[in-house]
Amino acid sequence: MSLIAGILPVLLASTHAQDLFLASSHEASQKVDVVIVGAGWAGMAAADSLARANVSFVVLEASDHTGGRTHAFEFGNPSVGKFIFEQGSNWVHGAGGGAAGATKDAPGAPHPVHNLALQEGLQMVRIPGSTDGNMSNYAAVFDADGHSVDSSGELRRRANAALDCLNRTAQHSHNVTVFTDLRAALETCGWSPQTDVEWAMDWMFTADDSGEPARLNWFFATLPVQPYMWWGPDDWFVTDQHPRGYARVIDGMVRDSVPAGDPRVIFNTHVTKISWGCKGVDVSTKDGRSFKAKHAISTVSLGVLQRNHEEMFSPPLPKKHAEALHRDHVVMGNLSHVLVQFPKVWWDNSLTRWVSANRGGHKMAGHFTQWNNLNHDTLVPGSQTLLSFLGDPEASKYEGMQDSDIQAAVVDQLRIQNPGIEIPDAVAFYISRWGFDPKFYGSYSVMEPGWRDKFMKILTKPLTACHNNKKTVVRFAGEAMCDNLNGYTHGAYQTGKEAAAWYLHEAGKGPNPNHDDKLSLCNW
Repeated sequence: MSLIAGILPVLLASTHAQDLFLASSHEASQKVDVVIVGAGWAGMAAADSLARANVSFVVLEASDHTGGRTHAFEFGNPSVGKFIFEQGSNWVHGAGGGAAGATKDAPGAPHPVHNLALQEGLQMVRIPGSTDGNMSNYAAVFDADGHSVDSSGELRRRANAALDCLNRTAQHSHNVTVFTDLRAALETCGWSPQTDVEWAMDWMFTADDSGEPARLNWFFATLPVQPYMWWGPDDWFVTDQHPRGYARVIDGMVRDSVPAGDPRVIFNTHVTKISWGCKGVDVSTKDGRSFKAKHAISTVSLGVLQRNHEEMFSPPLPKKHAEALHRDHVVMGNLSHVLVQFPKVWWDNSLTRWVSANRGGHKMAGHFTQWNNLNHDTLVPGSQTLLSFLGDPEASKYEGMQDSDIQAAVVDQLRIQNPGIEIPDAVAFYISRWGFDPKFYGSYSVMEPGWRDKFMKILTKPLTACHNNKKTVVRFAGEAMCDNLNGYTHGAYQTGKEAAAWYLHEAGKGPNPNHDDKLSLCNW
């Protein structure tokens, strides 16, 4: 669940021939070596590398802060207290003591974000075996009548066995192909949920991670991914109460290179067009400014690129690139954070997280099924807050409602799930709306059935100009552009580092990234 770099609503455009670079006539134009579009993990990682190499640059950010989809906020009613929680990325995924041993080819480079988090002293809580993909992490399972079931853990073991089957057996079956969805693959592993409790558990290890229902999930996407194979099997849940929360790791990364208040990071700046050609790039903004450069690094989210690339790039993206954005089976998943604070703790405070079944089988499985007790002594005690998640189609449904209506629906669902408990009205409520945010249009990238590696190569291919002497003028970064680490904060970070490294190498100011595993993890 991690979530990661992002940026920019995209508006009007015009067309130009590829090898004719039209300079802006606006008087306020600025010239730098590199324009970075977006100040999330990717954009700030790129800025850090360029600053340390004494390369001139600007970072153009649509919002008023760095971090993109990693953004903390103050939550709570004064009657209980206000606390810092995350709107987006909430975990450091895949760490815990060296490579997990699932592959012999782990790179020598350490986990980049976990390393930075430790250096910065970020407050985190270890979740053994990852939050998702290990049902044993859920301390209890309740049926639709609120009764504790699975006291022996047999159902959770059965769910884990189904996941283990996907991990170790299904990919070798002649009946499973790249076009097999997660639902079909689970059936080959003997997992066919029937009861309300089984459907709740099913939602936990299918839609809860990707934000997409199992029928739209490619089964390979549930298999062990590189962070867990390379660096460790655990996740670390961020509980830091600093006002910047998880994003203060970014602040620490650039403290000596692009410190707070650095004029090279320009906030509230909406990029409307990237004109590119033989003479470089001209990046235009909604307020009429123009930034000319030799090169651009675009960290625009996949969701924005898919919706707006035709208006954003002039000349248009190459045909294969444009087709890949719409046909490569990589889409933006939508996973909504839901926080609810109560005037008192009415739940069993000894539980860290649990699964609550709903009546209605698969039709209701994703309606506030997972509950995390943020009031637990190991997390944020005193917050009296529960955290749940919604994946699509429920995420989009609830994100489109008014806060008051969603809050009422959440409390009503909790009362249905716990009929024997008197549950008071909530005193504070929050839901993230990544799917509706024009700077992102989703939480992070996920793979649908039919995805093939060749699509990623097309999607991430840089834009080159000058027919006689090709030179790279635009590179793409952001979590969706990291083949091995897409969907994660460290994937976003890594693409920024790698995009900057390639620019520096081609400018004669840095080593070949292919010769340094710290600069080539996305295609390791």
